[in-house]
Amino acid sequence: MSKTHIFLSPLRTLSRILPIVWAGSRKWSVLSTLLMLLEVALGLTVLYLLKQLADVVTELVSQDGSNAHAAPVLWYVVLTGITSLAFLATHAMSNLAKEANALLVAEYIDQKIHSRAVSVDLAFYESPHYFDTLERAREAGNQRPAQVIGNLMLLIRSGLMLSGVMLLIVSIHWLLLPVLMLAIVPAAVARLYFTRHLYDWQRRRTQMERHASYLDWLMTSDMHAKELRLYQLGDYLKDHYANLRGHIRRGRMKINKRRTYADIAAESIATIAFFVVLLYLAWRTSQGKSSAGDLVLFMLIFQRAQSLGQEVIQRLSRLYEDHLYMGLIFRFLDMSPAMVDSHSHRQFPEKLVEGIRFESVSFRYPHANNFALCEIDVRIKPGQIVALVGANGSGKTSLIKLLCRLYDPIEGRITIDGVDIRDFDLEGYRRYFSVVFQDYSHYAATVRENIHFGDINHSISMPSIEMAALKAGAHSFIEDLPARYDTQLTRMFDNGQELSIGQWQKIALARAFLRESQLIILDEPTSSLDPGAEFEFFDTFRERINHRAALIISHRLSTVRMADYIYVMDKGKICEKGTHEELVGLGGIYHGMFMKQAYHYR
Repeated sequence: MSKTHIFLSPLRTLSRILPIVWAGSRKWSVLSTLLMLLEVALGLTVLYLLKQLADVVTELVSQDGSNAHAAPVLWYVVLTGITSLAFLATHAMSNLAKEANALLVAEYIDQKIHSRAVSVDLAFYESPHYFDTLERAREAGNQRPAQVIGNLMLLIRSGLMLSGVMLLIVSIHWLLLPVLMLAIVPAAVARLYFTRHLYDWQRRRTQMERHASYLDWLMTSDMHAKELRLYQLGDYLKDHYANLRGHIRRGRMKINKRRTYADIAAESIATIAFFVVLLYLAWRTSQGKSSAGDLVLFMLIFQRAQSLGQEVIQRLSRLYEDHLYMGLIFRFLDMSPAMVDSHSHRQFPEKLVEGIRFESVSFRYPHANNFALCEIDVRIKPGQIVALVGANGSGKTSLIKLLCRLYDPIEGRITIDGVDIRDFDLEGYRRYFSVVFQDYSHYAATVRENIHFGDINHSISMPSIEMAALKAGAHSFIEDLPARYDTQLTRMFDNGQELSIGQWQKIALARAFLRESQLIILDEPTSSLDPGAEFEFFDTFRERINHRAALIISHRLSTVRMADYIYVMDKGKICEKGTHEELVGLGGIYHGMFMKQAYHYR
């Protein structure tokens, strides 16, 4: 990275932050800026009045000390006091404005991050690189943009006040200016160096921090509480977590020790410089070459100048740190989804005529070496129930992801009534599918809301929710819950009710039945249901789905045999296809699977 790039990159970061802050909070941005400028003006006025007061007092002491000359002193004291009070009030109001601005901008950044998180491709959640990007963006924090502006304002304020103080110091003796620089510059260099060093260290530790957070989640979540106790994993995980945190802590302390030593050295240089100059001015005063007022003024403002210099250094350091971390947020926000709408924006047909076709479709996950699907040819006719059968890892779920356009094929195409699905409006296309994935979600919300999430554009009225629950076989147990459809599910919040796995699966099915889609997709839809409930569900399945087309994945061939057509998958390929009777008569993979499952029932 060139020195020019290093110098200009903070400016480019600032050019991106300013529009964000302006979009997040215009009124408070303007108000905080005006208050900051007023605060600077009042602060410099106080310093100027102090200098004038020192000059008047020095002149008064050099005269005969009569009371006739005390009026200017009283005037400057009163004026300085009033200005100081105005400065304090403005400072407090400026802080209030900056806080309001920061809160609004933080909310705006949250919205931007959430919008990006829900729009990026599914591959985002299936890659460690993307997880690291998200973790670093969260680590950067939603407060950073407002914090950058706040630090920039404070830097300007401190810089202006430091400039005024430096002019006062030059008025005493011009040689004091290099001494002041000697007190400020070493601390600035050390602070900026260790800011970058600490940032690089934290970036290298991202995965380790994520691993530690994962172990903490394992030990504190209810999802793993049973196994942790049954297999006595608590001590092992605690030790593993402690080792990770200890390694991180030792690395952090090593950097902090070096930074502390550098700070001590810089402060020592500044202190030595101050007392050398104080000695020099005291000698000049004793020789009559400087006035007592100069000595008093130097003692009054040199340490003030030093503290302002340190504040400037601190703000520069924080701005540099903010620039580094804002780069992480921008890297996340700049991620563009590969799944985009085509320019044609074709609308999904209201009623399928030819149906759905996979035409020589091949697919490989990003960063994977092997194909998950190879030369897939599948057809789903309108109103037809199609089943996918195969061992774990044979590509069944990958096929569903392609059909829902969570990924696009690498080769071949998927068509709806002869039209490539990539030509349809993406959001509109996905609304025509009802899907129950094998890893369906358990939302910490009411029963009604859990079902309503199946079609958020649908009315949340009771009849539609209840009808979906009836189709899924969930209505009977919902009626027994404390608040029926208004019962809060999961124990994440107060008064939450936990359901059995089978009951949760029925809630997920109700979520799918709520949407009036052209195709319903079920991935192991009855894996957690008891045999009686499963039989009842599939015995009237066509009526439940209102004779729509359906794609079912199941390992239970007793379920699959009711399908109109069956595809058998193995290692990402379609190896057999036909009706249940045709596949059994073929004597191949399907026949072998069916005979193994039927063995214990014969």
